[in-house]
Order: sequence, then C-alpha cells, then structure tokens
Amino acid sequence: MKGIIFNILEEVITDAYGPEAWDALICMAGVEGAYASLGSYPDVEFFGLIDATAMLTKQPHAQVLRAFGEAAFPLLIERYPHFLEGVFDTRTFLLSLNTIIQPEIRKIYSDAAYPQFKFAIGDDILQVGYRSQRKLCDVAEGFVRGVAKHYGEEIEVEHGACLNNGDPQCRLDVRWAA
Repeated sequence: MKGIIFNILEEVITDAYGPEAWDALICMAGVEGAYASLGSYPDVEFFGLIDATAMLTKQPHAQVLRAFGEAAFPLLIERYPHFLEGVFDTRTFLLSLNTIIQPEIRKIYSDAAYPQFKFAIGDDILQVGYRSQRKLCDVAEGFVRGVAKHYGEEIEVEHGACLNNGDPQCRLDVRWAA
C-alpha cells in the first residue's frame, strides 16, 4: 500500500484524537510508523493500524474504515486539487474515477494496485460496483460520503453486496435526497 494512505491515516487520527493517539496506535500495531508518501508498505501494516484504531476507539472495524474514507477525501483534495477540475457534483466525480482520477494517480504511483469500479446509472440512483484485492469497500463507502459532503449534497448509501461477505464485488447504491 502506498505511503500517502498512511500519511492521510495519520492526519485523520491526529486531527481527531491528537498526536499521542497516533503514537499509541503505532505501538499497539507493532509497526514502524514512518511512511514516505511515495513509498510502498505491506498492507498488513495498514490493517494493523485500523485494528488498533478499532480497539482504541471501541468502534467496529467497518465503522473505522468508513470514517477514514470520509475524512480522507478533503485531505486528498488538498494534495491533488486538480482532481476536481471541471467537476461540480458527486455523481460527476464518481463517474470520473476510472477515466480521469485513476490515470492521474497512475502517473504518480505507477506500481500501485487499484480498485476497479463499474457504474450503472438510473434516474435516482448511481450503482457503484467496487472490486479490490484489499476489500476496502468500507473505505470506498466513506469516500463516497466524503465526496457528497464536499459538494454539499445529501445522499444515502446502501451497501447491497460485499466482497467481505463472499460476493464477487461490492455494490454501493447511491441515492440523492429529493
């Protein structure tokens, strides 16, 4: 996993709980804790930090991942504001993941493993299909919520199918409030 994800996780944790919490998580997870944004690190270190966060905050693992995804979006946009060029709403941003966002990310992190997204568009729904070897669909759900928050849109997200439950892909049904 790329170091930028660890950097953003550290920022999310320290913003919410203070720098002492990040130090405690590093100790609890038994990881080094120093991550260069362009470096690559074992996935097990990220999951160890998430597990430690869940234990420390007494929150379910999935809730910690969703909260991370939601909090990560504004931090990513601070670092990569050009991702929002020409994008004025949540639907447009999400539909740009495969065609604009991922190619741009590949320019920076050419060796990264990326999730795959498929979309089905209805009148009042956007179905987001998600597949990844890491099965971080809860982060994806939080990310969708973070995007909507950024654009000031009210959405509902239903996590219909899930890789973690043995489904071939996750399905997030995103509906906009009337």
